[in-house]
Amino acid sequence: MEYISVILITILFTIFNTSINALQRDQRRIESKLDRIIEHLELPEPSKEKINDELKDELIKLLEANKRVKAIKKLRDITGMELVEAKDYVDNL
Repeated sequence: MEYISVILITILFTIFNTSINALQRDQRRIESKLDRIIEHLELPEPSKEKINDELKDELIKLLEANKRVKAIKKLRDITGMELVEAKDYVDNL
């Protein structure tokens, strides 16, 4: 009886894993297509539109005051950027 349970769990895990991989593949394909559409239409990135000189100056002041985390949080709050994107932006200031 134990062998049947182990085999069933293994089969279910394999099916579940295969489904997740397929979904991840589809998501990457869709994101790639959307990126090409955005590039073709020459649309600006929505989050970067909200960055003005005043915000940049404020972020730089926070960095000079050694408040990098606050700068990233402020940028995310105003623009809606993802954490990695905001971190990269602040690191490049």
